[in-house]
Amino acid sequence: MGTIFIAGTYGVGKSTLCHKLSTILNISDYSAGDLISAVNGETYGANKVVGDKTSNQSILALQVKHLLKATSKILLAGHFCIFDANGNVDYLPDSVFYDLEIEFILLLEAPVSQIIKNLSVRDKKNYSKNQIVALQRAERQRAHEISDSLKCNIYVHSMRFDETDVDDCLSYLQRRK
Repeated sequence: MGTIFIAGTYGVGKSTLCHKLSTILNISDYSAGDLISAVNGETYGANKVVGDKTSNQSILALQVKHLLKATSKILLAGHFCIFDANGNVDYLPDSVFYDLEIEFILLLEAPVSQIIKNLSVRDKKNYSKNQIVALQRAERQRAHEISDSLKCNIYVHSMRFDETDVDDCLSYLQRRK
């Protein structure tokens, strides 16, 4: 019983990959932001600013706990780090990652220029190269720290934004069964 946590920066393709893996593996997939929004009513979309990250992570932990009572495994797209209101990297509380019952971490990365382009098209929002570099670096550092702390496997995948992404991540997950 547990969570396959698909992590990465904004715009790296977490939700898209998560949904494709869900279909193939027949495991339900969820977005951390959507689970939180369903309870607190906040909408994140292009506005990545979070009102109360600690409260939100408590909501997420509770939502995941309920989901795992109904099914043995879920795919969850989420973050280890977010931007604060000033556009600086902010770390999410460690405690939530213990509560999510994470079995595996898939960390998605991509060229900074591609992430900036994805966010510009999707959210109509422009981030600087320095912001995305800092966020991706922090996401990787935190992913490894949490993986070590939870003693769970981590797979870092460089997104190519084609079907090889699904194949590579699926291969990793199938080896871990």
